[in-house]
Amino acid sequence: MTPSHPKPFVNLFPVRQVRARRLFFYLGQIGYKGRNIFFVLLSVIVLGGLLFTLFDGKSLVEGQYLAIITALTVGYGDLAPETWPARVVSGVVGINGILLTGVIIACVVKALELTFHEELDVIARESTEGETASEN
Repeated sequence: MTPSHPKPFVNLFPVRQVRARRLFFYLGQIGYKGRNIFFVLLSVIVLGGLLFTLFDGKSLVEGQYLAIITALTVGYGDLAPETWPARVVSGVVGINGILLTGVIIACVVKALELTFHEELDVIARESTEGETASEN
C-alpha cells in the first residue's frame, strides 16, 4: 500500500531542486525594509572609509580598503587605525560588517527556504499525479 503523503527526502539529492533562477527571484522579492537595512549597513562601511581618510590622513583608497577589511573581520594587519577617533570608527565598522553578513545570510536562507518549499510542492504534485495515473 502506497502512503498518501509524499516522501520529502526522496528526490532531494539532484541539483534540480535548487534552481539558481528561482533563488535569485526570491532574493529579488526581499522587501523594502530588507533592502534599506542592507544599504544603510553598506553606507556605514563607505562612510567609515571616508572617516579613516579624514582621521588618519590615509589616502581614499587606503581608507576604503581599511573599512572593507575591518567590516569583513579579516584584519590583515598591513593597515591599522592610528588615532582614537579612527579606532572608534573601526569598532563601529567591524560590528556593522558582522550585522551586514548576518543580513545577507538571512536573506539567502529565506530564499533557499522558499525554493525548497516550492520544490516540495512540485514533488507532492508529481507523486499524487503518479498515484492517480496508476489507479486508472
